[in-house]
Amino acid sequence: MALMSFSSPQSQSPAMVNSATRAASVSRAVFFTASALLYACAILAAALTLNAYFSQTWDIATFIHAAHRFIDGGNPFDLYAQSRAAQTWPYAYPPLHAFVVAMALLVGNVIHVLPDYVWARVPSMLADIGVGLALFGIVERKSKDETLARAAMLLWLFNPVTFYDTAVQGHFESEWLLFVVLAYAWYENSRGIVLPAISLAVAVLFKQVAILFAIPLWVMMLKAEGGRMKDEENRVSVHPSAWKRVVFSILIFVAVVGVVCLPYLLYSNDFLYMNLTYVENVPVQTQSWIVALLGVTRASPAALTSDFFLLRYQTIVTILAAAAIAFFGARRGASLYLTATLIALAFFLTSKKVMGYYYVMLFPFLLAEALPQRRFDLVLIAIAATTWISLSPYYASWGDPSHWWIYALLGTLNSALFVGMFVEMSKGEGRTTDEKTFVFRPPSSVVLFVSLGLFAGAAFAAFLQPLAQNAASPLRAPIVAMGMETNALLAFGALIALTVAALAVLARATRDGSALPRTAWGIVLIFTPLFFAVYYLTKESTAIFEIALKALGV
Repeated sequence: MALMSFSSPQSQSPAMVNSATRAASVSRAVFFTASALLYACAILAAALTLNAYFSQTWDIATFIHAAHRFIDGGNPFDLYAQSRAAQTWPYAYPPLHAFVVAMALLVGNVIHVLPDYVWARVPSMLADIGVGLALFGIVERKSKDETLARAAMLLWLFNPVTFYDTAVQGHFESEWLLFVVLAYAWYENSRGIVLPAISLAVAVLFKQVAILFAIPLWVMMLKAEGGRMKDEENRVSVHPSAWKRVVFSILIFVAVVGVVCLPYLLYSNDFLYMNLTYVENVPVQTQSWIVALLGVTRASPAALTSDFFLLRYQTIVTILAAAAIAFFGARRGASLYLTATLIALAFFLTSKKVMGYYYVMLFPFLLAEALPQRRFDLVLIAIAATTWISLSPYYASWGDPSHWWIYALLGTLNSALFVGMFVEMSKGEGRTTDEKTFVFRPPSSVVLFVSLGLFAGAAFAAFLQPLAQNAASPLRAPIVAMGMETNALLAFGALIALTVAALAVLARATRDGSALPRTAWGIVLIFTPLFFAVYYLTKESTAIFEIALKALGV
C-alpha cells in the first residue's frame, strides 16, 4: 500500500545493506513522527472547535477539579473526601489520572497557549500515541511484516472511537490500556515478572477495570512452559515454581498499588467509597441486552437500577467471566491478546455501565491478535459497529421511560453482534487462513480506507462546529434551532464535500493495485449524518431518536 510503503534491504553487499537499513530507519521515524503529529493536531483542533457540551464535559471538569488537589497547595490526600463532599465532580477512579492531568495543567500554566480543558486531554493523547507505538512493535514481531505493523498504528490512532474517547469525551482509556499492552509485550518477550507486574499495577492505578486484564497474565504464568508437571500416575498439576512466580508477581502488583493508595485509604474511607461503592451503585448506562434485563426486573417503570442479582452483583459476575475466559484461554494455548479481546467483549456483554468511550478498550487487543492473522473482516466489523454503538441512541434518564423496550431491542442487537465476534474469535485456533473469515474477506486497504475515512468525517464535523451557532438544547427539540436551517444545510453540504475529498485522497494513498469497492465509500458516507448531528449540531442521538418516535406517535 502506498500509504505504508517502506524500504527493506535486498542486496548482499554490506554497504548497500547498511544504507538500506538506514533508509528504512529514516522511513520509520518519518512515519512515526508524521502519524503522531497529524493525530495530535486533529485531537487538539477538535477539542478547541467542539461545542462546550463536549469539549468541557462533566468528566473533563471532574478531572480538572481532581487535578487541582495536587497543585493548589492543599492536601492531595483529601481528593476523595473533597470529591464526595462536592458531589458536582465525583472522581471515582484511582489517583493516577488526576496526577498526570495535574502535571499537564502545570505545563499549561507556564505555556499559556491552550485552555485547561485541552491540557486535560494531553496525557490521554500522548497515551494514545504510546499505544500506537506499542502496537507497531507487537504486530511487527508477531507478523514479521512492517506494513501490517504500520496499519496497526494507523488503525488505532485514526479510528472514530479513539477520536470519540479522547477528543470528544476527554476520557483516559488509553492510559491504562498502554500499561496493560506493555505488560503483555514485556512478558511475551522475556517471560519476566517484575516489569509486567509493575505495569499492570500502574494500569490499575489509572482505572479499576484494568484488573480484568491482569488476570490472563497470571493464569498464563501458571500454564507457561515449565509450569506444568506430571506425577507418578501421569496426573498433570501446576509446578510449585509456577505458583511462586505468580505469587511473587501478585505481591509486586499489590505493593505498587498499596504504596500509592494506602495514604488515601488511611486518610479517609472516602477513597473506598468513591472507588468501590459509588462505582457499584451507578445506574444502568449501556447499549446492550442489559437494558432488557433492567426493564423486566426493576421495581418501577422509571427506575435505572434493579436488585436482580446479575445487576446487583455485576462487578463480581464480570470478574468471574474474565477469570473463566483466562482459564480456558490458557488451556487452549490462546495468546494474551486473544484472551484480552474476549474479556473486552465479555465486559460489553455483562457490565451495566459501558459508555461510548469504553469501546475503545477492544482495539489494542483485537489489532494485536487479528492483524498478524490477517483477520481484516473482524477489524472492519469492529470499527463500523463500535462507531455506531458509541454514538447511537441509548436508554437515558431524560428520555421517555415507556420507550425502554425499543432501547432494549437495539441493545440486544448490539449484544448479538458481540456474541458473534466472541464465538468467531474463540473458534479461530487450528483453522486454516481460508476458513478464518466471519462474513466476508476485505483486503487491508479497505479496512484502512474505512477507518481513516470515518476518522476524517468525525474530525471535519467537529472542525465545522463553530459555524453552527446552534442555541438548541443537546437533549431537547428542536433538532436545528429556528432560523438556522439554511446554515445547517450548507454546513452538511460542506461536510459531505470535505469527506468525499478526504476519501479521494485516501483511495489513492491506500491503493493496493485494485479499486476500492463502492461499499467502502458507502460505509463512510452513511455515518456522515450521524457525525453531523452529534458533532456539528451538538445533538445527542437519543434526543433525535426521541423526537422521531414522538413524531411517529410511538
